[in-house]
Amino acid sequence: MKAFFRTGWGKLILILICIASLLTTAACAVGTCLAVANDDGYVYLRTQDEALEEFVEPRLQSQAWHALNTMLNGPSGAALDERNLAFYASNTDTGEVIYLRPWTLPQTQKIYRKNTYRFYCSSASGGVRIAFSLEELPREIRVNAAAYDVYVTMEYDSSYALMSRFIVRACRLGWWNAVIALAALALAVISFIALMRVSARRPEREDPVPGLLHKVPYELMLAVSAAVLLGIVYFIDWIVPIDYTAELLMVIGAVAVGLLILIGLSMSAAGRVKTRTLLRNTLTFRILKYLVAKPLAWLWKGLKKLHAFNMSILRGLPLVGKTALFLGVLAIVELNVTAAADGGPLILLSLIKYLILIPLVLYFALCLRRLQKGGEALAAGDLAYQTDTKGLPFDLKKHAEDLNSIGGGMAIAVQEQLKSERMKTELITNVSHDLKTPLTSLINYADLISKESCDNPKITEYSEVLLRQSERLKRLIEDLVEASRASSGDLDIDLVPCDAAVFLEQAAGEYEEKLHKAGLTLITKQPEQEIRIMADGRRMWRIFDNLMNNIVKYSLAGTRVYLSLEQEGGDAVITFRNTSREPLDAVNTEELTERFTRGDASRNTEGSGLGLAIAKSLTELQGGKFLVSADGDLFKAVLRFPKI
Repeated sequence: MKAFFRTGWGKLILILICIASLLTTAACAVGTCLAVANDDGYVYLRTQDEALEEFVEPRLQSQAWHALNTMLNGPSGAALDERNLAFYASNTDTGEVIYLRPWTLPQTQKIYRKNTYRFYCSSASGGVRIAFSLEELPREIRVNAAAYDVYVTMEYDSSYALMSRFIVRACRLGWWNAVIALAALALAVISFIALMRVSARRPEREDPVPGLLHKVPYELMLAVSAAVLLGIVYFIDWIVPIDYTAELLMVIGAVAVGLLILIGLSMSAAGRVKTRTLLRNTLTFRILKYLVAKPLAWLWKGLKKLHAFNMSILRGLPLVGKTALFLGVLAIVELNVTAAADGGPLILLSLIKYLILIPLVLYFALCLRRLQKGGEALAAGDLAYQTDTKGLPFDLKKHAEDLNSIGGGMAIAVQEQLKSERMKTELITNVSHDLKTPLTSLINYADLISKESCDNPKITEYSEVLLRQSERLKRLIEDLVEASRASSGDLDIDLVPCDAAVFLEQAAGEYEEKLHKAGLTLITKQPEQEIRIMADGRRMWRIFDNLMNNIVKYSLAGTRVYLSLEQEGGDAVITFRNTSREPLDAVNTEELTERFTRGDASRNTEGSGLGLAIAKSLTELQGGKFLVSADGDLFKAVLRFPKI
C-alpha cells in the first residue's frame, strides 16, 4: 500500500479524496447549521417545515414585497433582481391581477413550488405604502388599505428550490450532518498528511526525488498560483448569486480547482523541504548568492568583530569600571600637573591620597551597583528579587532594606489585586448562574399564565408585565456576565481578515424594520474600494448590535441616523451618528463607556447601561479603539481598526 501511494495514480487518488473530503466537510457543516437549533442552551433538531420557514420563507416573502413595491412605486418596466422567480399579484377586493414577472415555462420544465403572501397597501405621501400586516400601517391611512395576494413561483432548477431541497436533506440527516462533517474532515487531514509524506517519493527509491517543476523558482510558482486563484475568486464573484444548478456546479468546480492548486503548492513545498532546496530554488536566494552574498559576509564578519570588541569594553565598564577609569584618569592628570610644577613632595602625597581614595570609592561604587541592580529588577517587574545587604554601610544598607520591602509590598499588593479581580469575576459568574435557574422557571410560568384564558383583565395585564420584566432581567444578567468577561479579557477572540463594509450592510439589513418603527432613517456611506481589517465576526456583530440598539432606544424620532466607513491613513474608521432624544450637554461622554452608565438619566427607557462598555471592551480586545463624543444633541461613536 505504501508503494502504491508513492505512484502517480496513488497520489491522484489521495488528492481526489482530500478535495472531496473538504467539499463534503463544508457541505455537512452548512447542513449542521441548518438542521441544528440552539434555544437558550437547549440544542435540538429542526423539522423540515421549521427550517424552511426560518431560512427560505422570509427570503421569498421579502422578494415578494420588493416585487410588489417595484410594480406599485417603481418606474414602468422596472427590472427585478431575482431572475429565477416569477411573481403576480391579485387585489383581493377587486380581483385585479398584476403580472410582476411572468414567464412561459416549457412543457418539460417543472414548477418546484408556489407560495402566496398577503400584503396591505395604502396611498401615502411619496407613493404607496406596503406593509406585511394591517397593523403596521399608520392609523390615518389604514382605512383605505387594500389587500394584495402575491404569488411566487419558482422553477425546479432555481436557487430557492436548490436551497429548499438542500435544507430538506439536511433536516433528514439531522445529527448525521455533524458526524459526516467530522469524519470527512478527519479523512481530509489524513489524506493531506499522507500526500505530504509521499511528496517527492518513488516506489523503488527511499531517497527523495525532485519533481518536474522542482527547479522552477518557488516564488514564481506562488505568483502564478496566486494569479490563477485570484481569477477563480473573480469567477466565483461574477457567477454569484447562484441561480441555477449549472452555476452551482461551476462554482463547486472552481473551488475544487483552487483546492487542487493549493494542494499542489503544498506538495511542491514538502518535496523541496525533503530535498533541502526550498530556499535555494528561489530567485531571491540566487540573487543574494551571486551578487551580494560575499560582500555581505565580509561586512558581517567585520561588524561582528567590532561589535564583540565594543561589547567587551562595555561589559567591563559598569558603574565600578567607570568610577575606576575616572579616578585613574584624574590621578594621572594630577600627578602630571604636580610633576610639571616641580613639586616633588606633593607627588608623594598625591600618590598616597589616591592609594587610599581609590579603594574606598570603588567599594562605595560596588555597594551602589548592588542597589542599582535591585532597582533595575523592581523596574523590570521582578518583585521577588532581594538585594544583598551584607557588607553595606549603614545608610546604603537601610536603602537596600527599603528596596526589599518595596518589592515584597508590591508583590503582596499585586497578588491581592489579582485575587480581588478573580473573585469579582467568579462572584458575578456564579451569582448569574445561580440566578438563571429560578429566572428561567419564572419566565416559563409567566409565559404559561399569560397564555391561560382569564376573565379578569388585570390578571392578563399583570402576567404580561411579569413576563416582560423577567425577560429584561435575563438580558441584564447576560449583559453583566459578558461585560465582566470582556473587561477582564476572558473571551476567546478569533481574528481573521474581514471586509469592514459587510458589517455595515448587515446592520442596515437587520435593523431596517426596527429603525422604521422608531421613525428613523438610516443613511450609510462606504468607499468603493474594499477595506479589510483583522476582526472576530461574532464579536464585531455584538459591537454593532449594541450600538444600533442604543440608536433605536435613544434617538429622536423623525431624524436621520448616519453609519459610515472611511479610511484615514492606515486605519479603517467606522462612525455611528444619531440625534439624541435627551439633551447631552450635561453628560460626560467619557463616563458613558463605563459600566451601568446610561445617557437616559431618568432611566425611563429599558437598558442596563452595559452596551457601550461591552462594545468598548470587545473593540479593544480586537486591537481597535473605541471613542464617543457629543456635540449638542449629536451623539457620535467611532470604531478605529488598523487596515490590512
